[in-house]
Amino acid sequence: MRQLLAGVAVVCGLWPAAARAQSLCLPLCLPPVRFEERTVTQYRTEYRTEYQEVQRTVSRKVPETVLREVQETVMVPQEREVTRTRTVMVPETRLEARSREVERTEWVQQQRQRTVMVPETQVVERQKKVLVPEVREETRQKTVLVPDVRMEQRQREVSVVRKVPETQVRQEVTAERVRTPVCDPCTGLMSSICRVVPRVREVCVTVCREVAERRLETYTVPVPTVRSETRSETVRIPSVREEVRTERVPVTTSKPVVETYNVSVPVKRRVTETYEVPVRVLKPKTETYTERVIENKPVVRTKKVAVTECREVAEVVTERVPHTVAVQVPYLVKVCVPVVCR
Repeated sequence: MRQLLAGVAVVCGLWPAAARAQSLCLPLCLPPVRFEERTVTQYRTEYRTEYQEVQRTVSRKVPETVLREVQETVMVPQEREVTRTRTVMVPETRLEARSREVERTEWVQQQRQRTVMVPETQVVERQKKVLVPEVREETRQKTVLVPDVRMEQRQREVSVVRKVPETQVRQEVTAERVRTPVCDPCTGLMSSICRVVPRVREVCVTVCREVAERRLETYTVPVPTVRSETRSETVRIPSVREEVRTERVPVTTSKPVVETYNVSVPVKRRVTETYEVPVRVLKPKTETYTERVIENKPVVRTKKVAVTECREVAEVVTERVPHTVAVQVPYLVKVCVPVVCR
């Protein structure tokens, strides 16, 4: 790019000089210039974020449980006997004579008359119409539906499971005795012992596999149907007829009769009587009694309490801190550069 600018500046600088030389009528010969396209490497600044490990000292609070003695005042109940005096009202009952006027009822016999209706019963013949039920038989025809069953051939697709033998290779674990050399730690001599080692081998096993096949099957199905049929039946039809009947009916009538009867009539009279009434009177009485009184007394007690405290602990922590770094990144640019032709 700089070469391009320099070439342009040379050309621009030579052009006024050539014009002045022409104006002065001086002979000036300029070389021919051509432009070539070249690839130039240039650099641009880019800012990237990088992380840098920095050690910092951090203070953290660690909880600790410490047993401390704490004094507390507790109210302890205590009982004691106290002698007290109280005045109570004691009830007393005494009989008191009183008089009052009361009404007494006496019954006096009196004769009175009254009219009573006395019933009389007579038998009377009466005629009445009665409906007598009767039944007559009648033959009727009716059509009924009789259930019937017909056999029908149908086909259906069924699945049949057939067992097909096939050979499968399976792994079987067996026990095998292997001779293993052993060194005696006391004498240093080598000896051999037999040790049981599991061995895996492949075994061919014949297994029956179930294969489902589908085929058509013909079966007979009973299909229920109905058919019409005419039947004769005898029906009993109820009816009634009128009939006149004579019957003897008892008829009751009443006739008045005068009778005499005795009646108890109450007669009231006032009488003064004396009676005794129990009267209840309350008299004051002083008595002494013992009472248990509960009192609370303060008592200082010492107990150990678990207290959680936090203490500061310094700890070095490595952190990744981001920071920005300027980086020169190259890139290619195509430019046109003037070149003098030779």
